[in-house]
Amino acid sequence: MRKRFAYKSDDQYQQITVDETFFKGVVCFVTLQNVAKPKYIENGKEKLCIIDNGYSLIEAYPDNGKYALTIMFDNRGKLIEWYFDIAKSVGIENGIPFEDDLYLDMAIMPDGKKIILDEDELLAARIEGIISQEDMDSAYNTLRELEKKYASCLENLIRLTEYYKNRFCL
Repeated sequence: MRKRFAYKSDDQYQQITVDETFFKGVVCFVTLQNVAKPKYIENGKEKLCIIDNGYSLIEAYPDNGKYALTIMFDNRGKLIEWYFDIAKSVGIENGIPFEDDLYLDMAIMPDGKKIILDEDELLAARIEGIISQEDMDSAYNTLRELEKKYASCLENLIRLTEYYKNRFCL
């Protein structure tokens, strides 16, 4: 399922290309305005608001990547979570980043707690023939790589987040 980076015309939006040793790809920043209804999630401990007026998102789409990373901040600039959408591919179409979603996701909370999400959707998509066995294997391989690179080494995410915040003057 193709998902495009989405923002409204009244949102504050910036998009840059990053070509660094630690990341090559497109990074987008948006501050949300005029959110009709806040969005909440359960993280196992509490109910968290992740989308509301004044909240900011940084989305990173690595060149030739198999994931998109969303870094979420509340209206005071406090980090909410890092969210990885595992994808078959990511790219740019008509100037807008996209991902071909493989359903499996991983969230990492600021305290380092890792949460694997939507594995049931991945398995259902495989059973229904929406994705191939190769796609499913790729999703799990990407998850393992992300766990190794980020979930087990939170400093990498913190460094990446600080770099993006500095680039977008947050």
